[in-house]
Amino acid sequence: MVSLVTGATGLVGFHIVHALRRAGHRPRPLARDAAKARRLVGADFDIVTGDVTDAASVAAALAMAS
Repeated sequence: MVSLVTGATGLVGFHIVHALRRAGHRPRPLARDAAKARRLVGADFDIVTGDVTDAASVAAALAMAS
């Protein structure tokens, strides 16, 4: 299962991303800055560039996640 996770570079989102991975899911962090997200959550995640305040980027990220 693929899960789109917003806020993955924050304290709670970071832990959610890693908990989903441990549970066998394929989380896709949504981040404004992919390079920062890779440094924070790890390079082995498929990071989607976008911003929760931009409806078009969220729609594109959701389309990629399904």
